[in-house]
Amino acid sequence: MSRIVITGNPGVGKRTISKLLSKRLGFKLINLNEFVIKNKLVYPDKTLGVYDVHIKKASLLLRKEIKLCDDVIISGHLAPYLLMPNHADLVVVLRRSPRYLLQTFKEREYTISKIRQNITSEILGITLYDSMKKFGKQKIIEFDTTKTSSKDIIKRLIEALNDDSKRTMETIDWMPILKHQQDILDLISY
Repeated sequence: MSRIVITGNPGVGKRTISKLLSKRLGFKLINLNEFVIKNKLVYPDKTLGVYDVHIKKASLLLRKEIKLCDDVIISGHLAPYLLMPNHADLVVVLRRSPRYLLQTFKEREYTISKIRQNITSEILGITLYDSMKKFGKQKIIEFDTTKTSSKDIIKRLIEALNDDSKRTMETIDWMPILKHQQDILDLISY
């Protein structure tokens, strides 16, 4: 039985990597966004112009769903908040350059508030921190999807699934490049 969690901020490639890995390994795929919407576990947060999740209810229902699966990939930025530590054998944290995320968020027509929140979260590594806190550093492998191909990520993920020594964090730090990206700095320092 293998349980792989794929998490990261919106726009980093979770859906793409999850689908490819699920197809390659023949694992069931649970997309957490689809799961909470299907089970009516979301409500509007009018202040931010987004939807929020009933965390406790979603977590309980997700536990029941996971018990039905032998091999599963659980994908979504909500993973560190909905899952228990024993629900993950391998935790994949995907990251992406704030410059590329900004472009993606504009294409998705995110509100300025949502763009700020997500770019700031990526710069600070919030999802990585929350994942380490929840699942433990030894279960985590981190990838910068900015310039790494999906094929290479899938290859390295399969290696990490079979060999714990391949689980490493890339020590991704966006701060040094931000000094050359004034528009990003202006955006997040509103």
